[in-house]
Amino acid sequence: MLLLLPYELQMQIIDHASPRDLPSLSLSCKDLREACRKHLREHDTYTRRLSQDPGFATPANVRYHKADQAFGIGAPQLLLDIAQSPRLARYVEELAPHQFDVQDRPNVPWELALRWAKRLLQQSPILVQEDEVCDWMHALSNGVGGATLGLLLSQLTELKRMQLNVCAQDPITPYVPRAVSRLAARSQKGLLDQALSALAEVRIECTSYGDEDEYEDEGSSSGSSQDQRDQRPQAVLADDHYQQIIRLLAALARLPGLRNLSVMDYYSQPVWQEGTEDRNTIALDWDDAMDPAYPLPLAKSELESLIVDRGNISGRALSRILEGCSNFKQFKYMVFHTPEVFGRRFNGVLCQPHLPDMTVEAVCLALLTHAKLTLRHLHIELMEYGSICGCRHEPCLKPYSPYMSINPHTPPTTNWKWNEFTQLERLTLDIDLFSNREDGGWLPFAQTLPVSIQDVVILASRCPPEADQRDFENMFRDFKPQEFPSLRSISAWHRNSYSDLGHNGAQHILTVYSQALDRAGIPPMQTMEYSLGSEYFNERQKAHRRQWQGIQMNEFGKDDYYLYALPEKDLVGKVVFGVYHSTGEIRARHDIYSGVMVGKSWG
Repeated sequence: MLLLLPYELQMQIIDHASPRDLPSLSLSCKDLREACRKHLREHDTYTRRLSQDPGFATPANVRYHKADQAFGIGAPQLLLDIAQSPRLARYVEELAPHQFDVQDRPNVPWELALRWAKRLLQQSPILVQEDEVCDWMHALSNGVGGATLGLLLSQLTELKRMQLNVCAQDPITPYVPRAVSRLAARSQKGLLDQALSALAEVRIECTSYGDEDEYEDEGSSSGSSQDQRDQRPQAVLADDHYQQIIRLLAALARLPGLRNLSVMDYYSQPVWQEGTEDRNTIALDWDDAMDPAYPLPLAKSELESLIVDRGNISGRALSRILEGCSNFKQFKYMVFHTPEVFGRRFNGVLCQPHLPDMTVEAVCLALLTHAKLTLRHLHIELMEYGSICGCRHEPCLKPYSPYMSINPHTPPTTNWKWNEFTQLERLTLDIDLFSNREDGGWLPFAQTLPVSIQDVVILASRCPPEADQRDFENMFRDFKPQEFPSLRSISAWHRNSYSDLGHNGAQHILTVYSQALDRAGIPPMQTMEYSLGSEYFNERQKAHRRQWQGIQMNEFGKDDYYLYALPEKDLVGKVVFGVYHSTGEIRARHDIYSGVMVGKSWG
């Protein structure tokens, strides 16, 4: 059909073809290969260039104000490359973090670089008013606000994955959120070939604000770099920093192609510090009135997965991100233990109350509001542990002292309503989110598991094991697996200490399983032992080597590949109750799985 068109139309179609499709298009026939010859040479040139010198999102601003090396690396460098070769933008599919072993490119005269940047800005779809050009150029030339990175993003129509760093020394707000908002709004209007319309995965890393190094100091060969670092004033957070990050996350979620969003070390509001009297108790949010010229696009989103890879998120911030989501399937929350979320007690006396909007209950309620009918996987993991052995004792450096729950005053009933998620299939929970009181703590599975549940994993890494036993007994109170037709497995994840601490934790948990099954009308004679040896897990380890370079969406949370590792064939018509644990010394540890299997005569 393409060959029947006039030659000029053929070339226009080839011009707009995705670089990914060019090789296969050229192989369709001899005539098309001839027509694509110029584009194939371009394809080879640009793909080779990006494989050797990929584009970086950091630094997001020009360095060395008014110096010729200001555009030598990161987003400024890639922006100038695109200004000189506009079709290069169509070949950029990933923006990764800056690698410090990459050297700066040859210097570009400052005035020439600004002329090229202004030309791109005047043609950019992110500007709608003529006076906005001056505002953006001022920010770009002064290296503030992420204007350079925002302009770069407006050029990238084929970008699939990217990582952005949020830090005070190289800020990306307000201009990156402004750019993303404008681009998302244009895509929602149906305009074709829009920048970021193909973006599917984004990782936001919020780095330390007090002691981070300058990007330029790591890669610069300038003899005066140390002097420049010493003379540069300490960067501080903007007054609206927390609102701006919520705005950025919400704008990203409303991009038409975005499916997976990950944010590391994110906090919805400032963390309380020791000795601080002025504590902010207001749950922060973004209001379009703060920047009316750049409102958020309509609440329309196809986001499927959100990972909070360490940090604290408020129910209000989560609601803002998930607004308009029609197919949200997975939420993973690696929550830090901070007073905002859990409160703080000293000698049993409340000294800092939690903030209602920051609790995990508030987060779950936000999920119910926006993903009640679509959520399939919920993962909540507590990141901080109180001692070197990986458990939470009081005081933390005396592991043989009496156990004290990290949240000992949890009320007997809470707002954990997992059973209201009608499509929930996987539930991963940290045992220390609840207290181990006899009259409270864990709500039983009989009350909290939805009928749709298939697999449950309880993260129970603490020791001594007796501390876990009461929690597990609470979980299985009145529990009958026969009432859950889709159930396939309930597992605990437990790691033994290199000494005697926790050495029999798995056996304690297995005992609770057996007692619970017996009470549910499934006596021991109807169960069979089930185990997986270290050979099985070693083979899985070889087949799934973790990625340590590039963009990692889940760096700190436990990997589903290891938490849900049972062979599919063993779960057909069966239900497995077991424990992931280990044997051997710390330097020769072997992962194993021990449990019992029940033939499913129901469902």
